[in-house]
Amino acid sequence: MSKNRNIIRKRLKANTLVELLLTMIISGIIFLLVFDGVDIIRRFSHMVNNRISTNQTVLYSHQFMEHLVENADSIVKRGNKLLFYRESTVSDSVAIGDSFFILETPGLTDTLFAGYINYGTSPTPDNTNHIDSIFIHCAINTRDSIWLEYGLPSNRYAYLNSIEDYEDFR
Repeated sequence: MSKNRNIIRKRLKANTLVELLLTMIISGIIFLLVFDGVDIIRRFSHMVNNRISTNQTVLYSHQFMEHLVENADSIVKRGNKLLFYRESTVSDSVAIGDSFFILETPGLTDTLFAGYINYGTSPTPDNTNHIDSIFIHCAINTRDSIWLEYGLPSNRYAYLNSIEDYEDFR
């Protein structure tokens, strides 16, 4: 019988209902903060992915236009089209739309500079149909934009100041 008395008199370590309730409330708040943090991280990563995708699209368009201009012997503007000549034949053309450029090359049609802001061309001094330089103003993201310049190798900079009517789009 003495064994039973020791068991009854022994104090058990336990938590009260109030302590348990406080622990649950605090852990609930921590879980809410963690899940809000995960949502913030998810939204941030989505925003970064969109920026990267936009920049890659502009970079792709820039590299393709640079390739066209570097490989062209001459560029002629006819209406809303830029014709890129190589060895006296039209090798590629770019149709200029209201918000994008459409590349038309043998075996490939693609959109370049989707959502561009503005563009301009600079004619060669000796022929107004031939293009010396192309200037494209593109939006990179909601706050930034960039001017891209493409030009054929020429000597126009040697007499740039001697022509008084010359308009530079830069």
